[in-house]
Amino acid sequence: MKKQTGLKILGLALFFVVMLFVFFPIDNLKGYIFERVYKESGVLLRSDSIYFSTLGLPGIGMKNVNVTIPIGDQEIDLWSERVTLRTAITGFFPPLPGVSLKISDLKNGGDIYTKIGKGGSSISFYLEGKKINLEQIGSKSAPPLKGTLNINSDILLNETDVSQSAGYFKIDVENMFLNQQNISPPDPSMAAFSFIIPAMKIGKLKGLLKMKNGLLEISQFKFGEDSSADFKGSVNGEFKVEKSFEQSAMTIALRLQLSQRILENPEAKTFVTFLSSYQTSPGEYGLKWNATVQDFTNFSIKAIPEKLNP
Repeated sequence: MKKQTGLKILGLALFFVVMLFVFFPIDNLKGYIFERVYKESGVLLRSDSIYFSTLGLPGIGMKNVNVTIPIGDQEIDLWSERVTLRTAITGFFPPLPGVSLKISDLKNGGDIYTKIGKGGSSISFYLEGKKINLEQIGSKSAPPLKGTLNINSDILLNETDVSQSAGYFKIDVENMFLNQQNISPPDPSMAAFSFIIPAMKIGKLKGLLKMKNGLLEISQFKFGEDSSADFKGSVNGEFKVEKSFEQSAMTIALRLQLSQRILENPEAKTFVTFLSSYQTSPGEYGLKWNATVQDFTNFSIKAIPEKLNP
């Protein structure tokens, strides 16, 4: 008798779950989710449809999704054929509860998958991006870069003791091209440091950053190794992450080499003039920074690079 009662209860529960999936006012849930996301982050979501995803861990799926991300006074618009949000387990030691987000078939090319978890003082962040067209990242009128991006990152950040943080960040870009950029400090009194960066071919970019004991080491970061590149160079240094992110300090060295085409380009005059203070040999330049994040956000004098010795 008890066995039959248990089967009836299980059957009723199963029937309830099925009816929930069939008749639940899913559009109301969509509106609630989108409203919460917008209030918390300013990110505007729009989609043709939303549905429960039962493949693997439970989640929410969306079709034909448009994501508008505010960046300062600009906006980034990303359109994806499918977006899936699921519960997830992140990290291993210890495992952390979290959520995963999969953005499939971006309009201009690419797929993004990320997992974020939090437990106690630890935050786990995993990111994987494949064949992302860089033209869809940046302002609508003038995206700064062209090229195809592959990225992979896995970081465990300890908020209480940053020295326990560890992870890596790997980036690979093919056919990279920099569109013309107008650089101008926000402080009018520093207008002398304004200049125009001309459009330049870079080609390949490869970078590997490793974090250990709260120190992010930049040891393998090179770009423009193709013979036809206008802009070549490398970055070395380290970034010490502090509990207060604005107090995080960086010690970075940047070596640059410009092609003859750029050196002779009239549109590059202000850029070449700016770099002349950092020239180490004809067409080659070295810059170094020893500053905090706060120095850059406030554009203090420390944000201005010093000359790197040859």
